[in-house]
Amino acid sequence: MSAQEVQNVSNGTVYLKDKASDHWYIGLGGGTNLYLTKAENDADANLGDRLGWMGQLEVGRWNSPVWGTRLVIDGGHIKHVANVPFGPEQNWLGGHLDIMWSMTNALGGYNPDRVWNLAPYLGIGYMYGLDKDWKKVNPDGDLFKFQNQSLTYNVGLINNFQLSKSVALFLELGWRVMQESFDGTPTSGDFEYDSMLTGTAGIKFGLGKQEFTPAELMDYNLINDLNSQINRLRAENEELRKRPESCPDCPEVAPAVTESVYVPNVVFFRIDSYKIDKGQQVSVYNTAEYLKANPNATVKIVAYADRQTGTPAYNLALSEKRAKAVADALTSEYGIDSSRISVDWKGDTEQPYAENDWNRVAIFFAE
Repeated sequence: MSAQEVQNVSNGTVYLKDKASDHWYIGLGGGTNLYLTKAENDADANLGDRLGWMGQLEVGRWNSPVWGTRLVIDGGHIKHVANVPFGPEQNWLGGHLDIMWSMTNALGGYNPDRVWNLAPYLGIGYMYGLDKDWKKVNPDGDLFKFQNQSLTYNVGLINNFQLSKSVALFLELGWRVMQESFDGTPTSGDFEYDSMLTGTAGIKFGLGKQEFTPAELMDYNLINDLNSQINRLRAENEELRKRPESCPDCPEVAPAVTESVYVPNVVFFRIDSYKIDKGQQVSVYNTAEYLKANPNATVKIVAYADRQTGTPAYNLALSEKRAKAVADALTSEYGIDSSRISVDWKGDTEQPYAENDWNRVAIFFAE
C-alpha cells in the first residue's frame, strides 16, 4: 500500500486513485414537467392538459463509488391552466449543478455489476423564461436585464439501469423551486416561490474507465508466516556455515544421468482475491521454466480457499477463479500450451495446511 495512491474509503474499503479522465459520463434525455402553484392546482383541468415537455443534456463524474457531481443543461415548454400574465404557454432554458449520492453503493456496498442504482441529488441552478415563440419576454431589454429569470433549488432521484460497463438507461424524477414571478405573477411576499416537477428518461455513456479498483491491502498474518519461514531458513544457513569447509577425499564417482525433479510450487493469495501478486509470480515462472525444460511434462493446478471466511459455495467459486488465473498466467505470460495444464478446485472442502491463512493457495503438481 505504501506505493499506491488511494482515492477514498467507501464502507471501509479503500480504492485506488484513478486518472482525472476516468469515471466521466455524458447523458441525453427528455420528458415532461408539471408547473405547481395554488392557482394551477385549483384550476379545473386534466393532468394531461398541464404536462409540458422538456429535454436535458448532462455531463458528470463519479469521484468515488458514493459521491459524484454533474452539470445539467435543460429546457422545455410549460403549460399553464391558470390565468397568468405570460399566457397559457411558456418556454424556458436553464441548467443546474448537482451533487449526487449513490444510495445503493453507500448502503449496499460497491458492486460494479449491479444493474440498478439509485442516486438522490441536490443542487442549485438557473432558469431563463421565454415566451411561446422562444423570444425574450421583454424584447426591448438587454439579454438579462428586465428579463424573466430565476435561481432554482433542485432535488431529485436518479434511477440508473446498467446495460454494460459504459452504457446505462436512466429515469429521473426532480423537483425545482424558483421565484414566484417566473410565470409573470407579481410577488406577494419576500419568500414566495413556485415549483415544478420534472420527469425525464434517456441514455448515458461512460467516458474513460468506469469501475473503481479496491486497493489490495496486505494480509499481515500471511506476511508474518512467511517472515517466520525466512527466519528459520536463515538460522539453518547459519548452522551450515559452522560446519568444516573441507572433508576427506572421496573416490571419484562417475556422473549419473538424472532427470529434472519438480518441486511443487505454491501461489498464495490475499483474502477474497484471485489476483496473483508480484511476489507470487516467481512460483508461476519456476513452473513455466520446468515445463519448458521438460517438453513431455504436464502440470496440475489445484486451488483452495480458507475455511474461516466465506460460505462453502462462495469459496468453491473463488478457488475456481484462483486455479484458472494461475493457468491463464502460464499460457498467456509464458507461452505454455494449455493441453499441458489441468486445473481443479476444492474450495474449503480440503485444507492442505494446518494454518488457516495458508489455505488461500493454488498448488502445482507435476504429472
